[in-house]
This record gives sequence, structure tokens and C-alpha cells, in this order.
Amino acid sequence: RERERERERERVHNTMSEQDGLKYVTRINDKVYALDSFLERHPGGRDMLILANNRDSTGMFYSYHRDPAVAEAVLKKLPVVDGARVPASPEIAKYDFKSKTYTDLRERVNAYFRNNNLNSRGGFYMITKSLALVALYALVYWTSLSYPVLAPLVGILSSSLGLCVQHDANHGALTRSPLLNRMFGFLDDVIGGSALMWRHQHCVGHHVFCNDVNMDSDTYSQYPIMKMNPALPHRAYLKLQHMYAPILYSLIGVSYPIGDIQCFLEGRYAWIDVHPLSLVDSALYYTGKFLYVSLYYVVPFYVFGIAAIWTWLLPALLTGGFWLAALFAVSHNNNACEHNAETADWAAMQIRTSSNWASDSFLWNIACGGLNCQIEHHLFPGIAHEHYMALSKIVRQYCKEVGLPYNDYPTYREIFVDHLSFLYRMGHEKTPIKKT
Repeated sequence: RERERERERERVHNTMSEQDGLKYVTRINDKVYALDSFLERHPGGRDMLILANNRDSTGMFYSYHRDPAVAEAVLKKLPVVDGARVPASPEIAKYDFKSKTYTDLRERVNAYFRNNNLNSRGGFYMITKSLALVALYALVYWTSLSYPVLAPLVGILSSSLGLCVQHDANHGALTRSPLLNRMFGFLDDVIGGSALMWRHQHCVGHHVFCNDVNMDSDTYSQYPIMKMNPALPHRAYLKLQHMYAPILYSLIGVSYPIGDIQCFLEGRYAWIDVHPLSLVDSALYYTGKFLYVSLYYVVPFYVFGIAAIWTWLLPALLTGGFWLAALFAVSHNNNACEHNAETADWAAMQIRTSSNWASDSFLWNIACGGLNCQIEHHLFPGIAHEHYMALSKIVRQYCKEVGLPYNDYPTYREIFVDHLSFLYRMGHEKTPIKKT
């Protein structure tokens, strides 16, 4: 249904663009705004704002702006156009983005940054850490061409660039500079993904509609090979998914680049249409693919010949794929998380559908880019992960005060074991369940 709405919005948008000359518009709350004059002046950068084009971006607007009053004051300065340009999304309209939960949490988090004189985006630490990781990756990659036993480490470091660098950068959180965020975000292209496609899938879909079986592709795109949402139909072979899941996780290093190219050629990711591409957007995409193929196929095959397949390529891709998937899959797919939550309180929904693990561990914060504090990341995606440990204490205390569940596993081992238990349960449930 949402895909059909996207197609209709595109048709209406193209027709009206011919009439008024406006190329970029978005709906926030009950109004549709023209973005053309603001696109290059947006403090978060063009890459973040253009994601809102021709869709109801109310969810993204409120999740990325911790002081809604300031952001709404800027909105009032933008031209308002015919509301028919971008119809309201029923999936967005059902949520309250200014609930007491979100308002209270914003106030406490803003007070933390204000009282400690901190900027919520990354600074010296995040840039230094990112550059150090890039340098380590380059060193190990180069050395692995002489000592292929290091190929698995290349895979792990490739995934770490995705978890610890491009993730913050493509959320606009790694630095205050849109240009630096674009540069660090481009690392996703170098390791086989695409910053362009990732921002659509992750920022537009997953973050706004976490664990929604109709809107979050992260919760349904594995089906029917795997079932990670109780609302999906049962298949007999899924009873074994808790056993074959780790094998499939390893294959993500092989399958993801292929799926990324397919989505780019189709111009959409699941139900999400890709925004109009500039020359820079296209150049970055194709340059990234050239670099990825060169680094992971051309160079290894030149050095090792056909033996590169089993001595370098597969060890790197399979190890890196498992490291990546095993870290991000657990945070929303365990027995503590809710799926298809029916609360209208958007902030409460994010808390209920996410889980932390080892949230006080500085080492895990470094190793996985703060994804061990998934609750805080989903509430405030525009904040750099260096702050998540401190914010987890604030959010945990608030949840305790108001009686909201706060899912926090003491160790990674415990959440991974529970993740496998969740997969076992999903594989054995024969009747689709809409609400957990």
C-alpha cells in the first residue's frame, strides 16, 4: 500500500513541478513546504534534507531535531505549497512525536549537553577514531596481500568501518560538517554498500518505523528465508532458522552489494523511492562501486590468481559479514523487544522495540560504534555514539520513573543467545501474531 502511495505522490509531484517549477517538497505535520531554496543552506547538509523530498517526513523531522520549537521556527520561513503535493501518510499520522515521553527525554538530554558544554555531534574524538580506523584498515589490507592469513581481519575491519564510521556519518552525526560527513559516509561505498541507498533504507524506513512488519524492511526483508517478525506467515523449514542463521549472516558480505545494485537500478529500496540524483550523487555511487570491485576483486585476483577466492576473498567476506550481521541483528530481534507495537507514543515505541547490551562498556562502544546502546540511538539518531553511554543512564532512569520497559542485556553473549532463542520461537510459531 505504501509503495502505491509513493507512486501516486511521484505522479502528482511531477505534474505540479511542471506547473510551479519546484523540484523539492516535503510534508511536515499538516503543511507541505518547498525545500529548493533551503537545500544547500540546511545546517545538517543537503544529503540529510533531500531524504525528505516528496514524502511525509514528520518522523524524521522530530527525531533529528531535539529542540522542536527552534526547528519549527525555521519551518515558518519556508514557502508553503498546495497540500495536495504530498498527502499525509497514515503510517506517520498514527504517531505522536511530541508526546510527554519524548518531550521529557528531550529536556533531560538537552540539559545534559548544556550543563556539560558538549556538542551532540562528534568532534575531535570521533574524527580521530575514524581516521585511526581507516588507517588500520588500509595497513591490514595492504599487509594481507602478502600474508593472506590476515584476510579475516580485513573483513572485520571493513564491517567496523560500517558500524563505527559510516553509520554516524550517514546519520549526519559524526561531525558538524556536512562535507566531512559525506566523506566519511562514502566509506560505505568503499566496503561494498552505498551511502545513498543506506540513507534511504535506514533513515527513512527503519528508524521511523522500527519493527513494523509493513514499513521496516529490516524486519521483513529476510522473509521467507528467515522470519524475524511474529506477523509473518509460518513456514515449516523456519523451525531450523536458529541453526542456519549464523551461516546466512556470513553471506551478507556477498549478497548485500548485489542487492544494493539492484535497488539502485530500480530507483527504490523496498517501498522507498530514491530522491532525484544529482551529478555528484551518481558520480559517488559509481566511483564507490569501482573502488569496491578493485579492492575486493581485481587486486586480490591479480596478486593470488584464482586462489584468491579461497585464500583471501571468502575469508574476508564471510568473516566480515558475520561480524556485521551478528552485531546489528540482535538489537531488535530478541525476546525482550516488541514487534508491531500499537502505541501512538513514538518515543515509547522506539524504547519498546529496541534493546541495549553491555551499555556501560566503553570497549563495546568503540568496537560496535555505540550500537550496544540501540535505545538511545533510535531516540536520538542525530547524536554521535560517543555520548550514548552517558545518555543510557538518563533514559534508563526515566523509564524506571514512568514504568516503561528498558531492555538492557548485561553482556553481548546473553543478547546473542536470546537472539537465537527468539529465532527458534519465530520459527515454531504457526499463527501470525499482529501484536506482541
